Amino acid sequence: MKRIFLACLAAICCFCSPVFAQSGRWIHQIGVEIGPQYVFNATVKAPDGQTRTLQDVGLGLGAAVNYYYQFDRALFLSVSGVVGYFANGYFRLQNADGSFPVVNSYYFKNNALLNLALTAGLRYNFTVTGVQPYVGLEFGSYTVGGIPREDNGAAINLAATPKLGVRIPLQPGLNFDASAKLMYMFSGYVPFSYASVNAGVSYSLSYAND
Repeated sequence: MKRIFLACLAAICCFCSPVFAQSGRWIHQIGVEIGPQYVFNATVKAPDGQTRTLQDVGLGLGAAVNYYYQFDRALFLSVSGVVGYFANGYFRLQNADGSFPVVNSYYFKNNALLNLALTAGLRYNFTVTGVQPYVGLEFGSYTVGGIPREDNGAAINLAATPKLGVRIPLQPGLNFDASAKLMYMFSGYVPFSYASVNAGVSYSLSYAND
C-alpha cells in the first residue's frame, strides 16, 4: 500500500510540476463559465403611481463568455457577455404607499425571465502563478426579456458587477476558473439584482515567457 501511495504521489508531482512552474504570462485569453443564479426581489415604477414588485424568482441558470487582455502582470482588462435564465417568478401589483391590494394582481406569472448583459472592466490577480485569487469590477448594459413593458423611457439599462474568484492552472495556457459575483442593475425598467456562483475554463490565445 505504501508503494502504491508513493507511486501515485510521484505521478501527481510529475503532472503538476510543469503546470505550477510556468512563470510566463499570456496576453489574450478567452473563457466560458456556467453556474446557478439567485434573484433578489425588485420593484418597477408604473405611471399610475403604483409599482410592480418582482417576487419569488429564486434560482436560475447563467452562462458567460469572457475575454481577458493582460496589459500588466497582475492587471487584466475583461469583457463579458452574460445570459441569465429564470423559469419562475411574478410581478405583484403594489400601491404607492407600499401596501398590496386586497385582491392581488399578478403579471409575468410562471413566464421565463431572460437577462442579457454586456460588461467590461478590470480584474486584479493577487498572484499570477499557482492558485490565483482575484477581484474584479465590470460595468455595462443589460436587457430583460419576458416581462410586460409599461415604461418605454429607459433606452439604456446600466449594471455593475463586482466579483471575486480563483483560478487554478490545469496545463500551460489552460486554467480552471471559479468566481462569485453580484450583478447590480441600477437603472432601467427592471433594476433588480442577482448573485451567482460560476465555474469554467479559460484558454490562452497567446502566451509569452518573461
